[in-house]
Formats: sequence, structure tokens, C-alpha cells
Amino acid sequence: MAKSKRRSLEIDKLCEVSCVFIEEETIEPIDTCGCGDIGYLTARTVPIDLAHGVGRVDNVPVYHCRSTYCQEFTLPSMVSRRLEAIAEEMEVAQTTETTYTWENKPITATGPIPKPAHAPVPEINDQIPLQTFTLQFVNRQYEDARVVQIVPGQAIFFQSKLEETEYYLLRYEEDTGTEGTWFSFSKFYYEEPDFTYLDFLEWSEDGYLKELGRITLDEAEDLLIDEFGDWT
Repeated sequence: MAKSKRRSLEIDKLCEVSCVFIEEETIEPIDTCGCGDIGYLTARTVPIDLAHGVGRVDNVPVYHCRSTYCQEFTLPSMVSRRLEAIAEEMEVAQTTETTYTWENKPITATGPIPKPAHAPVPEINDQIPLQTFTLQFVNRQYEDARVVQIVPGQAIFFQSKLEETEYYLLRYEEDTGTEGTWFSFSKFYYEEPDFTYLDFLEWSEDGYLKELGRITLDEAEDLLIDEFGDWT
């Protein structure tokens, strides 16, 4: 009964999951690719028209069907609007390359923004919600694992590069009774070739998840690097 209740709540959250930067806007983990097939949340470099020429923005959240032959993709509507703001910032700075960010950060004209060794962990407050933290992991590759699914604000799924049926789950835990933002870190084996969040919820009712521990938001990056190696 407890598992069924949790699954029901999580399905409700999947339908409601959002980056609430603008009321009633959402970024779902699955939508439609530009080719018309199912699109999965991932990230890629996107060209952008600027007053001083053509630029590019790296690590832009998009929906893509995962086909190596498909060059199409779809931008979430709120990402499109954010790109318009980024374009204005790039024009002011007279630069042609930058990296996608959710919050407004000054862009300088010194060339591409270097990738940090670790993704910055934002403070969870009214301005930078939990969804921002999870979306930083879109398309991330570690030495021994890759991110294969994100439910914004709720969960991040990793697939081992050493054993393709081995998966890990970093999931936000509510009502832990302690201060701070907490995540559970679990391991499981999944043999189906296509991995989706709804299928996972149904499958996990049988108890195949092994919780490895619980960590705070501040500990998340170090834990993942310790478990999977550095990310590129």
C-alpha cells in the first residue's frame, strides 16, 4: 500500500514537475523531438542569431529522440525565451560563444566561458529552485556512468558504462524531518532496452531498488564523482 501510494504521488509529480520561473510553465522529462518522434530531455550546442553575426550557446536543454541520424530537436518554450535574453546579453558583450544558464549572469567578451571542474551547486531559494540543480545534469557524462533520464526537481538517473543493466538513482526526498535538502542514492538493475520514468515507477514497486544512503545537496557532487569519476 505504501509503495502504491508513493507511486501515485510520484506520477502526480511527473505531471506537475516544473521549473517555476514563470507561473504554470513546465519542463517535462519527455516531450516531442523536432522529427515528430518521442523527445527526451538532453542538451546540445545551439546556433543563435546575433546582431554582430552567428553565435552559439552550449549545453542548451532540448528534446531529442536519441537517434544518431536525427539532426532535429525541440526547444522547451521557456528555454526559447531564455535564449532571447542570452542573445541580448551576448550582443551587449559582443561575444559569439557562451554556455546556457538559467539565471542572469554577466557575459564578458573574453571568448567562450570555460567549463568548471564541477558544476556550481546553486542555493535552493526562491530565486534558484531545486529544478535548476537537477537540470544541470542534463546530458552529463562521467568516467563510469552517464545521465540517462532527468525528472526536473525530483530525480536523476545514471546508467553504468561498465554494466549496461546497472543504474543509479539520485532522488529528492521530502519530509526527512531534518534541516536542509536531502537526496536518496540508490542502485538497481534494469534489463529493458528502453528506459522511461513511468515504466520505472511501475517496475520499482517490486522492490528492486537498493538504497545506498542519503546525502545533502552540498554532498551530491562529491558523492557522484567518488562513485563514477570525473565528468566531462
